[in-house]
Amino acid sequence: MRFITIGLSISLIIMLVTKPSHEKFEKWILQEYEISCEFDMNLFDVCDKDEKRIDFKSSHFRNSVFLASYEKKYEYENGEKLTIRTLGAVGMLFRMNEGFLWDLLNN
Repeated sequence: MRFITIGLSISLIIMLVTKPSHEKFEKWILQEYEISCEFDMNLFDVCDKDEKRIDFKSSHFRNSVFLASYEKKYEYENGEKLTIRTLGAVGMLFRMNEGFLWDLLNN
């Protein structure tokens, strides 16, 4: 029993220490979804995806003790929307889809 308690404690400490930062999420999303952004003095970030302009609309970063999640919304000039959901744990980032698991972790 003692080994289980020690093992569980070590696992939880590792999860706490290796939880991805907001900056890591940002870099990963830009790379994973092939979005390139440049800073513009008047417009903040001007971003492109698939050679089309894409505008940042909103984001939500949730940072719990052992996990972090990030939802970021973009919109193309033609009105098409792109929502990116990402879960971070033990130093890794995972794509997520809207659904039961996403709702469970974020509500």
